Amino acid sequence: MTELVGLHDVNDELTRRGGRILAISTDPPKKSREVVQKHALGFHIVADESRAVLSAFGLVHKGMGPGGTDVARPAMILLAKGGRIAWRRAAQRIQDRPPPAEVLAAVRSLD
Repeated sequence: MTELVGLHDVNDELTRRGGRILAISTDPPKKSREVVQKHALGFHIVADESRAVLSAFGLVHKGMGPGGTDVARPAMILLAKGGRIAWRRAAQRIQDRPPPAEVLAAVRSLD
């Protein structure tokens, strides 16, 4: 949750540079909407309960959750125009999250 609030802090500059944030969560849509409203995020959270999008990006830890369940691997991906992956940072551990300043630096490097 902290990383989403942190991204909110860099959202204005990202938007000025022509970018936008789209968060993907395995939570149900209702919970995602509640998070957006509670924290006034200014960007959307897409529900990926089936983990189809996360799987396509290789962001599922197979069997690493409670009771051997699959869990999402935290990541941030910066797509350039045309859909090319310009920057990617995937966590090795669930606690590993890039600070918003690192994301913003990656965006600035595209100029």
